[in-house]
Amino acid sequence: MVVAFFLLLLIPLAYGLLERNLLQPKVDPTVERENMRVRADEHIQVNVMNACGADGVAKKFSEFLRARKFDVPEYGNADRMEAESMVINRVGDSVSARKVAYALGIPPERVITDIDSSLYVRATVVIGADYTTLRPMD
Repeated sequence: MVVAFFLLLLIPLAYGLLERNLLQPKVDPTVERENMRVRADEHIQVNVMNACGADGVAKKFSEFLRARKFDVPEYGNADRMEAESMVINRVGDSVSARKVAYALGIPPERVITDIDSSLYVRATVVIGADYTTLRPMD
């Protein structure tokens, strides 16, 4: 009788350990550098906003991103000037936003979140006055 009782307690515990460690392991939030490349089956839409004031910069950055498999449906001028470039996560997809930042050479600490699903893009690139230090200008 006591053995049966312990078996009834042991079965759910064993199943819980098995499920947590083998069936549904924790997701690792870190992303390796080789995972920063955009895969062919990904569809990362980005808009590019010129906040540095220099002519043609948004177009140049858009072409750079398109050559790296990002979908850039629009580019244009920002409402205000910015000193530093940044990537704005628009739909809560931080991995896509980090991929955009990595492609451009924008440090990860300048990836911010400002959800705005009305824009129909995953991320917005804001090109600041530091644009000459970024990869498209190499």
